[in-house]
Amino acid sequence: MRHLTITTAVLVAAALGVAGCGSSSSTGSATTAAAKPVTVTAPWTRVTAPQEKNGAAYMTISSTDGDTLTAVSVPASVAGEAQLHETTTSGGSMSGGMKGMKEVSSITIPAGGSVTLKPGGYHVMLMDLAKPIAAGATVPLTLTFQKAGTVKVDAPARSS
Repeated sequence: MRHLTITTAVLVAAALGVAGCGSSSSTGSATTAAAKPVTVTAPWTRVTAPQEKNGAAYMTISSTDGDTLTAVSVPASVAGEAQLHETTTSGGSMSGGMKGMKEVSSITIPAGGSVTLKPGGYHVMLMDLAKPIAAGATVPLTLTFQKAGTVKVDAPARSS
């Protein structure tokens, strides 16, 4: 009888432990599955002229929990390299300063907010294009986030 009571107690404790783990784990999974932590909308890339060696891609990135875009890549059949860039103005925008751009190591997406990559702001720079980006083409991009991991998007080409 004593052996049965100990065995029953061990089984009940094990069942409660597993149920507790399963409950916590499935709640996290359900939350993640129900609401994606990062969403990418309206991706597009600019059509390029035959002589252009660089292109750009744009999109809006939203995050429920906040995240950081840390890298972007494209297949070698599209470009030699993809970089995160920001358009800059030297001399101040009010004084009609010169526009340029610089590579950035990351782009922070605020919790419950979004960042729009657009002409004149943050964007994905496609360096050393393998061929011009033609109207109707689609450019596959792989975005890497600090928390969400990789997100693949297809950016259709358009003139603006």
